[in-house]
Amino acid sequence: MNLLPKATKEFASKEYWDKFFQKRKDSFEWYGSYEEIKTILLQYLKPNDNFLVIGCGNSTLSVDLFDDGYENNTSIDISQVVIDKMISKYKSNGIRSKLQFECMDMMQMRFANESFNIVLDKGTLDAICSDSNIDIDKCFTEISRVLKYFGRYICVSLLQEHVLDKLLSWFTVNQNWICRIEMIQSKSNETNVVDTVNFPVFIITCLKMKAKLSETYVEMDLNGDRKFKKIHNISEVASIIKSYQRMEFLKYMVRNSKMDDENFNIELFDDSNNNDDCRYKFYFVQRSNIVKSNNMIRCSIFIVPQGREHEWMFSTGKGRLELLKQCRCDRLAVVFLSRKHRYENMEKIQNELGNQLQGFFPPTSEKILFLSIGDGDIGERNVIWNGYSEFNGQMFVEDVCIDGIMYRRLVFANNHNIIQSEARLKKCKQGTFRCDRNFLSCDHHQYIAAGLAIINRPFKNVYNLLMIGLGGGCFIAFLANNLRPSDDIVLRITVIEIDPLLEEVAKKYFDFQQKTKQNIQINIIIDDGLHYLRSKSQDSQNMEKFDFIIFDVDSKNIELGVSCPPPEFVENECLNQVQTLLNDDGFFILNLVARNEDLKQIIYERLKNLFQYRFRCKLDKDVNEIIFVTNNEKLEWLRNDWNSNSRYDYIRKCCFHIDLLAETYRQMCSKLSFC
Repeated sequence: MNLLPKATKEFASKEYWDKFFQKRKDSFEWYGSYEEIKTILLQYLKPNDNFLVIGCGNSTLSVDLFDDGYENNTSIDISQVVIDKMISKYKSNGIRSKLQFECMDMMQMRFANESFNIVLDKGTLDAICSDSNIDIDKCFTEISRVLKYFGRYICVSLLQEHVLDKLLSWFTVNQNWICRIEMIQSKSNETNVVDTVNFPVFIITCLKMKAKLSETYVEMDLNGDRKFKKIHNISEVASIIKSYQRMEFLKYMVRNSKMDDENFNIELFDDSNNNDDCRYKFYFVQRSNIVKSNNMIRCSIFIVPQGREHEWMFSTGKGRLELLKQCRCDRLAVVFLSRKHRYENMEKIQNELGNQLQGFFPPTSEKILFLSIGDGDIGERNVIWNGYSEFNGQMFVEDVCIDGIMYRRLVFANNHNIIQSEARLKKCKQGTFRCDRNFLSCDHHQYIAAGLAIINRPFKNVYNLLMIGLGGGCFIAFLANNLRPSDDIVLRITVIEIDPLLEEVAKKYFDFQQKTKQNIQINIIIDDGLHYLRSKSQDSQNMEKFDFIIFDVDSKNIELGVSCPPPEFVENECLNQVQTLLNDDGFFILNLVARNEDLKQIIYERLKNLFQYRFRCKLDKDVNEIIFVTNNEKLEWLRNDWNSNSRYDYIRKCCFHIDLLAETYRQMCSKLSFC
């Protein structure tokens, strides 16, 4: 199995390769030693074959073959100086008498038709393809002319894109050729030299047939196991080749610390099956000032157990830097496992990744260590459902085991390191599992639930709560199960969810129920949250006002700088609609996830223009801020110079106090600040 990155960008144009060849010290140093290429080469040669080496230059290929018993060989080059040097160096004193060197233009060879069983080319095609004045088709026509039927043109090449295009377009259009592409399996110990891009070297073998083939295809074996795969789509051949080249280019970039983005990652795909999801995804982190020390590990690979990829230590740039410190490493690759693949154990993962990742690190005599949590348990993950919706794309419901505790999660494929909903599972008497409605996984949900208690005293008998975003329904289920308002108070909860599939998922997999306590009523409306707010705020005759409005909805475009909510929800138009729909003493709670500080300040300013009292709680390890805003003057006590204990004693008497959140209340009281 080979693991490859997706070649999504054109990193190797013809101009790039022209510069690449200009910088080479030796014309043939990039094409592998004879010892490296002969394993493939000798599969196609017989000692009595008559073969020709074109554009021999100063390569020792023909000499090495001669010394290996392949004596019927002739080498040609257009430079008389080169030919004279080769004769002087390798045929002096009468040795290698059968070895022939001739000055000849490969475009106009003087040999008779069908003179050779083999035509060998080591790097020559790469060199002449960079010259736009050379007619490459003429070169191929000459090769075909001097080659016998059932003879082979064998080309050793880096297969730059323009070279591969020329090669395949000629030999597949002329349908009497069978083409094979193999990759040289380098044995060099210096394949990860820091300042060098070690592009893979390929051997292309084109077999000349008498009759035209009934189909066009290319046979490929890039693993060295001689198991050839037929590929009929020529563009797919180019894509596969580019993946291998891109892998080496990425190794060079990482090895030389040229990736400044802390969230830069590489996805590796298994080329042995048709799974379109990456098998491994990994990030690289390194210390800013690397000083050689006996106390530090040079390079390590950290395998994140399945089900823990969302944790701060692994899912954020700062977290991975902290992990680097804790592992006492100079450089660390943090590897994530895919939910669409199966993994047997840590040993099998190490065997798959060892050689693949070594080239990403600078050369070292030390063994690269594999690290993980605890005893190297790779974790348990069982995907129990997956589906697709037009709003959220592909979704998964999975059960994972963390430290012996089972959890059920809802994950979106477009942001698979973020958990949309998580429920702790508890075992029932019958051996089945049910979601624990007394558990809130996310810290921001705990703070939102705790925020309901800021309204200290009940002012009315009926409270209306509007929430934008259902997810798996865990938050609403927690409220319904743990809020204990007195019998004379009714809480009506309206949930707006744009995706009807999420309502089904919540009910089927997260045990979500709309029927709960008699004085807590839940109504789910399938609608776009923006449309609902706009239409309700404009309906002056039948306008329903709310005591709480909560935004907990994620953005599908995180590149805008706001991950939650979508930017449209914090525009002036939408915030004005929120103000319109709130009662005079109503409360707006916003889960804000914004990395762009300038954008965050703009949102604060918009809220300031609409609401007199604004408070925020910054979560410790997450980017989330929970913002509470209101025009309720009875909450001015929050601005008073009260300590956290006084605040806690004050709000614990609220009708919406939840006993399970005692610690969250204390933290909230100490963190609440005016904004």
